[in-house]
Amino acid sequence: MSKKDLLDLLNWQNQTIGGRRLLFILCVGLAISAIIFVTYRLTYNGVSYNAKFNVSNSVILLITIVIMIMISSNIIISLGMVGALSIVRFRTAIKDPRDTVFIFWSIAEGLSIGSQNFKLAIISTIFIAIVIVAASYIARFTAKYLIIVRADDAVDKEKIQEALKKYNLFVKLRASNNTPGNCEMIFEVLAKKELNLKAVDEIKAMDGIVSVNMLLESGETVG
Repeated sequence: MSKKDLLDLLNWQNQTIGGRRLLFILCVGLAISAIIFVTYRLTYNGVSYNAKFNVSNSVILLITIVIMIMISSNIIISLGMVGALSIVRFRTAIKDPRDTVFIFWSIAEGLSIGSQNFKLAIISTIFIAIVIVAASYIARFTAKYLIIVRADDAVDKEKIQEALKKYNLFVKLRASNNTPGNCEMIFEVLAKKELNLKAVDEIKAMDGIVSVNMLLESGETVG
């Protein structure tokens, strides 16, 4: 490769994107980000919905489009962009793996739209949105609880399990702590949508029961 060929390669540019074309690409990205935004909002089932994260996630898609257009316009800009992004360090911890999925989803769609592969962006966005909504809808049919029972050490554990199995889909004793005169048991219970409180009332009515506490196990990290 001659020096002239090398200079031509470095100065090579794609077809110039006009203002209307650029605005059209960004509008498509905005429409796709709106679908991701609505999908996150509809499928969120945590304790506290974070609107700022959802908005930021949509903006990430638009920023990715801009970066992709810059990279595809000139090889020198692409090399400089890679060097600039390599020195950036993000320290914010993402506690919910589900949030990571949406971040990668926004970046992937931003890359697709930035490279003007609109068919891939539209079809993949609709397909992924349907999968996430369906998975979220199916998960709402069941709920997992932890039942903490404190009682005298003479209490019959099998009766407690039978009372829980009568009204729930699945019951498993996960832990049992015994001390002189006291006993603490933790049961994992899989219920239909919500826990049937009749089982809790039956346990409370048993002899030797001190307290019965319930905890919904959502898998969300607290703190």
